[in-house]
Amino acid sequence: MYTYEEIEFRIPVREGFYNYRQKVSPAYLVIDIDIPWASIVVHRKPGKPDDRWYVSEFSTGGSINIPKSTSRDEAVQHAVAKIRQLGREGYQKGLL
Repeated sequence: MYTYEEIEFRIPVREGFYNYRQKVSPAYLVIDIDIPWASIVVHRKPGKPDDRWYVSEFSTGGSINIPKSTSRDEAVQHAVAKIRQLGREGYQKGLL
């Protein structure tokens, strides 16, 4: 369905006054989502053990709000549907 490439990836974290980027593992760049202007990463949440998958925008690390999913492919499907729904302008505005 989708092609995944394992990468090193960090997401932005805010704790009180501190902002930093935390490494998440495993993290996979999703290669073939058929949306040329969007690039996403599917990953686990850092810290606590959790079997859910999360999706973030590749360049900013910003989270894409999707329903909870324990299936990597399902999480990506939700994210792709959300991105298509937002459209290019909405997606890019969400990154700012």
